[in-house]
Amino acid sequence: MQDLHTALTSTGKAALNQAAALSGLGGIGKTQTAVEYAYRYFYDTPTYEWVFWVKADTELALVTDLAAIARSLDLGDGTLEELATRSQQWLKTHQGWLLIFDNADQPEIVKPWLPRNPQGRVLLTSRAPRFTSLGIKALIAVKKFSLEESIAFLRDRVASPQENRTDHPELDAAELAAVTALAQELDGLPLALEQAAAYIAQMVVSFAVYWRYYQQQRLVLLEKGLPETGDYPQSVATTWLLNFEEVEQRSPASVPILQLSAVLAADDIHEHLLLVCAEEFGLLACTDELALAEQLAALADFSLIQRERATASYSIHRMVQAVIWQRLSEAEQQTWIERTITGLNAAFPDVTKFENWQICGYLVRHVQAIAPSPTQIFGF
Repeated sequence: MQDLHTALTSTGKAALNQAAALSGLGGIGKTQTAVEYAYRYFYDTPTYEWVFWVKADTELALVTDLAAIARSLDLGDGTLEELATRSQQWLKTHQGWLLIFDNADQPEIVKPWLPRNPQGRVLLTSRAPRFTSLGIKALIAVKKFSLEESIAFLRDRVASPQENRTDHPELDAAELAAVTALAQELDGLPLALEQAAAYIAQMVVSFAVYWRYYQQQRLVLLEKGLPETGDYPQSVATTWLLNFEEVEQRSPASVPILQLSAVLAADDIHEHLLLVCAEEFGLLACTDELALAEQLAALADFSLIQRERATASYSIHRMVQAVIWQRLSEAEQQTWIERTITGLNAAFPDVTKFENWQICGYLVRHVQAIAPSPTQIFGF
């Protein structure tokens, strides 16, 4: 939170010094972070005199909310665009405000409505990873919870009103093992943790019971618990299904990469592996470096994958893998397992040569993502 405040309040008159963006996967907590920041620096440590919230997922929503700001400031009557323009002018001539564009996944929609020579601060939340076109260089990636934070969240959220949430009673071995396993499986995603915790609290069941049934039902069970805390309008599956549909429309050649990535290990997927095994993996549109880079960039634009330039690799959240996998029919699942096995077999070097052991060790992690317990991973 302090990093965000520093980014927003650094000195200078250039727009990039008075604006910041929170970026990350859907359900990672960008909006919640923005809400907490606004609350803290409006009430707890007064820094802003006004806080304005604008939904920026569509141009109509953005203009409508800017017009609503004009009405709240008694700036007169007019069309939506006239009122939105008056809000823009007001922001140009007044100080001490914070303007939040929430869900600004298409920065080009926001650009015409950014205040010119702003006297206040602008904060965006977005799945997009870059905002160069807006002159915003202060980008803060919202990270998933650590294992310890995930366990603490689950225990706090499920605790009864009579329990002291800052001093939990000791869990027995079975409960501790269950909450730890569940936290690991949900991989630090706040929305998934909230859904699981909401269901556990509502049904008044133990972590051990929930974990036992989660291993059998997985997303089916998770989706029974709708988020109750935080500003989450949709569940995990619904949030990402909408993302996948957008990817299918904008970059259909990227879809096979997502489907393959649901089978591989979630971390450290080397781009070179996809390139050299493109035919075996069925990535027919990714047969050269530039084509592959374009498809990966399209997925990164939705924060569905996180690319690492230094290692030429990417990772994908385990819950994203789960939602992708659930979308596939049994026949499609079998096809992707076969493709993955074929590709990994083609990539494996001679295991009798010591110099190849490092490569083998890397590939084994992806084999193990398929091999250990297919009934648990794939629902067969």
